[in-house]
Amino acid sequence: MTQYIIRRLILMIPTLIGVSLLIIFFLRLLPGDAVDILISQTEVQGISESFKSLVDVELKKQGFEDPGTAPRDARRAVENQLIDARLKSDGLDPATASPDKRNVARNDLALQEYGDVIRRRVGLDKNFIGQWWSWISNAIRGDLGVTLIGSRPIDAELQRRIPVSTQLGLLGMVFGVLIALPTGIVSAVKQDSWVDYAMRSAAIAMLALPSFFLATLVIALAGRWFDYSFPIFYKQLWDDPKTNMELVLIPGFILGIGLSGTLLRLTRAQMLEVLRQDYIRTARAKGLGARSVIFGHAVRNAMIPVITIIGLQVPVLIGGSLVLEQIFGIPGIAQYLLVSILNREFPAIIAINMVVAVVIVASNLIVDIMYAYLDPRVKLS
Repeated sequence: MTQYIIRRLILMIPTLIGVSLLIIFFLRLLPGDAVDILISQTEVQGISESFKSLVDVELKKQGFEDPGTAPRDARRAVENQLIDARLKSDGLDPATASPDKRNVARNDLALQEYGDVIRRRVGLDKNFIGQWWSWISNAIRGDLGVTLIGSRPIDAELQRRIPVSTQLGLLGMVFGVLIALPTGIVSAVKQDSWVDYAMRSAAIAMLALPSFFLATLVIALAGRWFDYSFPIFYKQLWDDPKTNMELVLIPGFILGIGLSGTLLRLTRAQMLEVLRQDYIRTARAKGLGARSVIFGHAVRNAMIPVITIIGLQVPVLIGGSLVLEQIFGIPGIAQYLLVSILNREFPAIIAINMVVAVVIVASNLIVDIMYAYLDPRVKLS
């Protein structure tokens, strides 16, 4: 078992390398220049600083070691030279250009420099392999980069949001399993009874009801019937357990409802298949009670495919939590991914997807280990 786990952990490395290559590759396929989109969609704060940095570079070329000490006339001359060169490249005569046109040329230069700074920061000035190597080498050292807007460290933001999404996802998983497994077992044991029909109908309803509808309904009815409103600001569990659970418990339950529909139907189907096996009939023929047959023999074998589905539901839980995080104002990783995509925060998008990839690979490893525990015929060697 130990050797198998070590081998799987080693195999995670090429898997995650391949995932990182695919993420960066698909990001580069997005239509348009990411930096131009970013500049067009956001208010640029560093235009003046960008133009100043251009002037400073030219002053250094002219022999000023510290551009900040250069005379004002020298700085003004360099500014005019840069603006004149830009006007000429645009097909305009600098001598007859109006002040408005000179300001436009100055802003164009500043925007171009601002975009070049962002390209160098993200690595878009490099080729595909160069950009990937730049990101992976920094990530190995624990540096996931900074956001394009605000220059905030991405690793600090992830450290704040990952526990939030972990708590919400675990609650959703726990609620889903607690709802699906008992009801699925009972539905199989009571096949074709009114209990079976009721539970199968409930499973279909769980699959059909969207999480955003349930979340909106809960918020509306809580305010109308009980005069209750959910907390506005999120609090960590260790800081304010009451506020935390008030905000996270209901979204976790709604997330679990969406998961339980699939698990309930699969549990019922697997239980029915196992209950028809020869060894179940043999156990009953030997005089074992119904409880011993079901829980001692049938349930354990029926859970093997169910465990697989639970492991595959991990990315679904992360994606499904996006709507709930938005509605309830939970600062989780799914919400952060959506904001990053809208703002074209490429470093954050890469980091978040890599975190999700690690979670998925780890969950698959846990599922394989559970196989060996549930089925003695499976040998992990």
